[in-house]
Amino acid sequence: MSIFGTFGGRLARVGSALAIGFGLAGPAAAIEGGAPAGRDALARATVAIGTITQPEEALKLTRCTGVLIAPDLVLTAAHCVNGDPLGALVIFFRGTEPARPVRAARVAARYSPDPGEMLPNAAPDVSLADLSLDLAVLRLTEPVTDRRPIALAADPKRVPKRLRIAGAGLSRGSVGRLRTATLTPLVASSTGLTIAQARGAQVCFGDSGGPVVAQDRNGTYVWGVASAVISRAAPCGRYVVIAPAAQVFSGSGAR
Repeated sequence: MSIFGTFGGRLARVGSALAIGFGLAGPAAAIEGGAPAGRDALARATVAIGTITQPEEALKLTRCTGVLIAPDLVLTAAHCVNGDPLGALVIFFRGTEPARPVRAARVAARYSPDPGEMLPNAAPDVSLADLSLDLAVLRLTEPVTDRRPIALAADPKRVPKRLRIAGAGLSRGSVGRLRTATLTPLVASSTGLTIAQARGAQVCFGDSGGPVVAQDRNGTYVWGVASAVISRAAPCGRYVVIAPAAQVFSGSGAR
């Protein structure tokens, strides 16, 4: 996997020849390429997230995505809710378009997943300590009754051969359209940290916290969320760092 030999840096580190992360400044963006979201389980459970940082400030929608994992819980990346926000807004989709009503939520928990260890020689030039890896759970003020949550992966060692990601950025200050893309896992650690390549698409900072799902005989499940993108030029890239969902709740209530 020498493809990763030239990549490195933390999520928000800017100034090196390469950039990793969704926290980079620039125009709003979401998945480039890929396909418009349909009306499947992934699209119906994916959300856009906005946060309120201070009472005197106007509402600011973050360039982030998340996924419903219980009737009152949304999983996203922790850096999407940095700054101890007073509250958050969660917006579901109908196909590619944002749908009413807008729902209120608060941060319930933050996680720093164990990156684990890569197999010897899997990606010799990648330092796991340099990869941003974070998760957060938001609690909705009222449970959702018209959307079906997606279960979490339970076994981080069974890396799927095929993954899908959903993401939606901002468009002129409002929620953007929801798109999906196929990911091919390239390397993974012992705890489920995965680096995957987007096929026919690029993942952008608007997709941070976006659900990465797989399919088995029981249906769709959340493998993790997009925690960082590896790229030579911000804000988009084809290589995604996925924070493992199996570590949320320490396995309690997980698939």
